[in-house]
Amino acid sequence: MHRRFLNHLWPVERAQLANLIQQYATPDILAHHANAVFHLAHQQGRPFLEFHRNYIQGLENFLWQKGFYQFVPLPYWNPTDGITFEFNIPNTGPDALENLSPMINFFPQFARENLRNFPTVEALGDALIRPHNDVHIAVGGVMNNVTRSPEAPIFWPWHAFIDDIWWEWERCR
Repeated sequence: MHRRFLNHLWPVERAQLANLIQQYATPDILAHHANAVFHLAHQQGRPFLEFHRNYIQGLENFLWQKGFYQFVPLPYWNPTDGITFEFNIPNTGPDALENLSPMINFFPQFARENLRNFPTVEALGDALIRPHNDVHIAVGGVMNNVTRSPEAPIFWPWHAFIDDIWWEWERCR
């Protein structure tokens, strides 16, 4: 799977994608994530990866059905790069994103040449959970609320980044 880098999209494309994500992130979609969190999807490697891949697939299906093929597969966001203006949502109030440049580096540990160091999907997922959580905490605001984090459009490209690491691991096997 080849995902585009979110920050390489044109500003108008990013604004359109952020708007579509907000349409998709209904209370039912948020509840689905919250339920997964409470059922250990963020504590065990394989369920963590599998849940988020399926969760992203739901958004990709929505985008495809709406005719926004250019956003499938969902672009990824790397937390060493800043969150763009269009994805700084929410940007006011108590839920506002607090840190648009978390600067949390996943490399070299999760670089393609090092992915063979993880013998199983469980080992890879277990190793990803902590830095994944660190990004949520570092961005802050609603991103640091496990029951509501999918409200922030950046949540989705962030998890596309995690899924890409898993995809690269699968290709290296």
